[in-house]
Amino acid sequence: MSLEEELLDSRSLKAGDVHYRAYVGPPNQYDFMGATQFRLLTMLGLREEHRLLDLGCGSLRAGRLLLAYLLPGRYCGVDPNRWLIEKAVATEIGQEMLAIKQPLFSHSDNFELEELGRTFDFVVAQSIFSHTGKALLERGIEAVSKVLDEHGQFLFTVLTEGAPAYERFEQGKDIAGWEYPACVTFPESEIVELSGRYGLISERLAWFHPRQIWYRAVRDPELVLGALTSELGSGRVFFDPRFP
Repeated sequence: MSLEEELLDSRSLKAGDVHYRAYVGPPNQYDFMGATQFRLLTMLGLREEHRLLDLGCGSLRAGRLLLAYLLPGRYCGVDPNRWLIEKAVATEIGQEMLAIKQPLFSHSDNFELEELGRTFDFVVAQSIFSHTGKALLERGIEAVSKVLDEHGQFLFTVLTEGAPAYERFEQGKDIAGWEYPACVTFPESEIVELSGRYGLISERLAWFHPRQIWYRAVRDPELVLGALTSELGSGRVFFDPRFP
């Protein structure tokens, strides 16, 4: 089987299956879920000189695009599943990309972000807080607040009110530790309150996500989008039967 055949064949797997494209979410959306993060980040000002933390980078679904875009040493990926990163390097980007772009990878599973020894202009956490209990959610937000640059932006998703399956899953307040591949939910009020506790102002974005809701958190009140969220756009998908 060729690599192309293998990758296309993986689209028939279920989310959570032991394949590097399936383990991180629906494999038939692997390409889109990386691209939509890249689009959102660049819409919000990410440029090649910025420092970016990909929290829960998994199999470099977004990382393979971000690595190619950012200058050397600007990308940092954190994921406890070392095998996901190793498989993505072998199959998606190759060792030459690592040599050229010089990313930093960490395999922490406890949001030990200060150990990375740097701050970031952007932090993205796609479908991380959909798998954490409340204590871990708070720990994650606190950890990001400590490494987010003064004018930085934190983009993350949550299963909250308005998400298609919000009523189906357990509430995060009833969960201890990690919950994977199952999901948990949090009310928006809790997200806003916890962010504020650590000096961050969170706001909901209208950017399309097939299952969750995007949020943006900043430290500087002047960077709150407010009414400008309408100019950001919806990230709506056209001409793709996967997203009717």
